[in-house]
Amino acid sequence: MARASKSESGPGGRLPLSPVIHGRARLLILSFLLRSGRAVHFTALRDEIAATDGNLSVHLGKLEEAGLISVSKSFVGKRPQTRIKVTPAGRRQFKAYVQDLRSIVPGLQGEE
Repeated sequence: MARASKSESGPGGRLPLSPVIHGRARLLILSFLLRSGRAVHFTALRDEIAATDGNLSVHLGKLEEAGLISVSKSFVGKRPQTRIKVTPAGRRQFKAYVQDLRSIVPGLQGEE
């Protein structure tokens, strides 16, 4: 059996840069949600990351399935509202993602 090269595994022998987070749209989604620090309306998130409704829905589904976000749906009058927020597990995994990124990209250690 072939051994994994150093470029294929990160700290602790796990693969670096979670593929669930590393996708461009999902990285933007999580970054925006973490910056906002609160639940965000679907439309605000869609507009912020310049995604279509369908594309955003697919990425939110993947993040929700992985337990990184929670999605709540309600009605205000007759209008549906969808709010998205990062879960505690999502915060932990994003922090680990950033640490992995720092470990493989020179110059991201906070040194100027």
